[in-house]
Parts: sequence; structure tokens; C-alpha cells
Amino acid sequence: MCNQRVNTKILLIGLDGADQNVLGRFAEQGDMPFLRESFAQAPLRALESIPPYATPAAWASIYTGLTPAEHGVLDFLDLIAGENQLVSSASLRAEPIWRRLSSHGRRVAMIGFPLTYPAVPVNGVMVSGLPAPHQKAIWSWPAEFDAHLKAIPHFLPDPEMTSPRVKPVRSMLGLQHHVRAVVEAALAAHEHYGESGWDLFGVQFQALDTFQHMFWAWIDPTDHRFHTYPEHERQGAAGFFRVLDEALRRLVQKLQPNHIVILSDHGFGPAYQAVCPNHLLLERGLLTPSVSLAQLHRSFHIQRLLKRLDVLNLRARVKFSARPGTTIMGLNRLMRDSLIDREKTPAYVFSGGYCGLVKVRPGFERAVQDALLQARHPTLGNRLIKSVHFLDTLWNGQWSDAWRQLAIIQAEAGFLIDSHFREYGAVAPVSAGLTGTHRPTGILWTTLNTLDAATSVLDIAPGVLRALNLPFPEERGDTAQAKVESTATFSTEDQSAIEERLRQLGYL
Repeated sequence: MCNQRVNTKILLIGLDGADQNVLGRFAEQGDMPFLRESFAQAPLRALESIPPYATPAAWASIYTGLTPAEHGVLDFLDLIAGENQLVSSASLRAEPIWRRLSSHGRRVAMIGFPLTYPAVPVNGVMVSGLPAPHQKAIWSWPAEFDAHLKAIPHFLPDPEMTSPRVKPVRSMLGLQHHVRAVVEAALAAHEHYGESGWDLFGVQFQALDTFQHMFWAWIDPTDHRFHTYPEHERQGAAGFFRVLDEALRRLVQKLQPNHIVILSDHGFGPAYQAVCPNHLLLERGLLTPSVSLAQLHRSFHIQRLLKRLDVLNLRARVKFSARPGTTIMGLNRLMRDSLIDREKTPAYVFSGGYCGLVKVRPGFERAVQDALLQARHPTLGNRLIKSVHFLDTLWNGQWSDAWRQLAIIQAEAGFLIDSHFREYGAVAPVSAGLTGTHRPTGILWTTLNTLDAATSVLDIAPGVLRALNLPFPEERGDTAQAKVESTATFSTEDQSAIEERLRQLGYL
């Protein structure tokens, strides 16, 4: 088959978290020659994400062309199925693009995209992405392809991480290995299942998001931390983008697509400090602790003491170990879960990142909104929270009522939301290993004229379907699919490991 010309109509490349300024700069200075040539043919454009500007909601909207209130995905936790259940392919409660293509007999491949575990039957091949277990799981459809995936060095549904504070260059190399492994998985899928060609061949690079969370300060010359890092480390960071550019070139060279779509689910920017809204809610009497205030302050004292004693960065080493075990789980309970009386508290933040999610008891909405919007930095005096949106006021859809007690809080630029109680109070340093966080505006580069007017992640699925002469339903209700029973097999160990990787990135 390798010697036979097969047709790929559309190659869809997901660069998770890609930022317009970063890609433009690395292309311009010669580190990304493939993208530089591409940008000379068509402009790199802005693509607006969707609140909370995070992987699950944004990619689900890319797949379906619908808002979270219509497709049912908001966070890495499936908040409709249960607050402690990880999202899976069954969490998509509207028809994703691969199902629509397959039902019309079109050939599709989806490699490494989020929310695709367990891999579902398609007319082609699917390889699961984040979040998926790294151990004892089948990552692919057809299942027989799984053995080929596990034979690829460094391939995992999402990259393992090591602490950038301990050995940053090693961490950078590990993420480069993951990029190359994803390309090998994509080309293996093409080799085994591409004899009939492809209507849509998609490949997603999760490692870019992980890289920017950890190494944003190494790649952004406008970041005040940039020049504090050694030159060889900054060059190592640029090397990641050279590897990514070569990966894109290989895919295009091998698949020879008629059209290309390169996009990101959101953008990126610096994270200098963390806002801890649970402290703000506690101060305003809107959070009920499960312990006395004396015990709460004692826990802060213990945190400060542990940090002072940790001169060898042991906390970072444990946090970023492949199997953090129960140690970090216990620390997370100490810093948040065991400190909040969830039955009695008026409001609490349970998920973080550039945006956080707040659960609010009825009747306290206005008080919570005022408390967060009025919060100011203790020394600088600037606002900490940019916006507070209750979900039933953002979107109208089937799941609006299910989220009526939830609000999205968005941090001001330079901050991220930390859902823990930190020893510093309402404003704290970012957690070990993070220097960057999400921003609302991602990227779009395409040769597809049906996406000429695209400005939002909601425009992608309709544009791709039109390019393949398939309708996108005018009536929103037409997109609903029959209830899918989850076959996800997250063991207790799997779930703990996945949740810890998400905590490392500031999501939980």
C-alpha cells in the first residue's frame, strides 16, 4: 500500500493549546520551516475557544459544533454522570464528527484526540487520547491495532511528565519523544487501514499543551522570567518546536492531503501567580470549613513548614513521579477536600485552571459573584477575577438545568485558578512545575474554503462536513444521539493516576 497513491481529502491536525504569537515567532525565526512556508500561502488566524477554555469543553465543541449545554461536556470530570467520574467517549451526548462521517460511509481516522477513550467503532481507525489509562487498557478501534501502538516507543494516550524544576532538559526531551511517537502511531494507522483512502484523517498533539504549561517562561521573551533561565535550556525549549514542525511535515508528506486544517482548542499565556478563590469565599463567610479555623490555620502552618524543609525539591519529584501513589492524594485532601463541609457550605471551587468551576447553593449566587469580582490583589490592588458566569446564563441547551448551580470564574491575565487552600492565602505562587496557562484565543490555519469565515471552535464541524458534502443539521435537536453506555474501565489506580496528571497541569 505504501507504493500506492491513496487519497486523503482532509488532514485535521490538532495542536492542543497552540498560541498565535508563539507559532508565528518560531516560524519567523526559522525553527518551524514547514509552518513558515505554510503561513506564506495562507494566513494564521485566531480561533475563539469556549468557556471554560479548557480541553474537554473546547474539543467537544470542535467535534460537534455545539455548546457544552448541548453536548454535555464541561470539565475532565463528567459532571452529569457524577462529580467523581472521569469523562470518556460516552460523555459526548451529541453526535461527534467521526460518528456522522462513519454513518454516511465515509472513511475516518482519529489519532490521540481527547474524549476518545474507550475507542468507539468507526469506519476506519481510532486511537484514544487524554484521559485514558496508561496501563492494561485497549487504546484503539479496531482492538487488534492496540498491539502495534504498544510496540511504539514512548507512545501513550497523553505524555507522562517529569518535574521541570528538577531536570528541565530531560522533561523537554520526553515531550519531544511523545510528539514523534504520535506521528508513528498515525503513520502505522495509515499503513494498516488506509488502503481505501480517508475522508478525514485527524492527529492531535497533546504534548504541546503539556509543554506550554511547564515551559511557557522558557519560550516567551516578554515573560519576565525568560532571561533567568540558562541559554541551553531556552534552546532546548525551541528544539521542541523544531520537532513538532518536522512531525507536521512528515504527516503532510505521507498522507498527501487535498486540504489541511490546523487548529487549537484554546490559546496560551503566562501564569505568574495563582488565585485561591476558596480563601476568598471563606473570608466572606460563603464557605463552611469542616474543621475549626484554628485547625485550618494549623494546616497552613504545616504546609509552610514542609515547603521550607524541602530544599531538595522532593515534593516536585514525588508529584511528577510516574506513580505518585497515595502521598499526593493525601496532600490534596489536606489542602482542599477534607477542609470543606460540602453539605453545609454555600459555595466552593472544585476545579481550577485559567477558569475555575464553582458549586453554589441556590440563593447565594449574587453574594458569590460580588465576593469574587470585588477581590483585589493584597499588594498590587488589581482585580483577581475577570468574570463570573452562571452556566444557565451562558448557554441554552439540554443540559442547562443540570448545571444550574455551577459557575465559571475566569482569572485575570497572569493568574490561574487554584482550587486548594494554600498556605499563602488568596494569592499564591503557581504550583511546582507550572509557568503557563490557557487563554481564550487559539489558532486556525486551513486551505479549506468552507472554513474561510470560521472564527470559533463551534464553526469547525459544520465547515468540515460541508467540505465533504454532508449536512450539518439546522435544528440543534437533530444532533442528539442515543444514550451511550460507558464501557470505560478506569480502575481505582487508573483514576488516581489520571487525576494526578490533571492536577499537575492545574486542572483539578
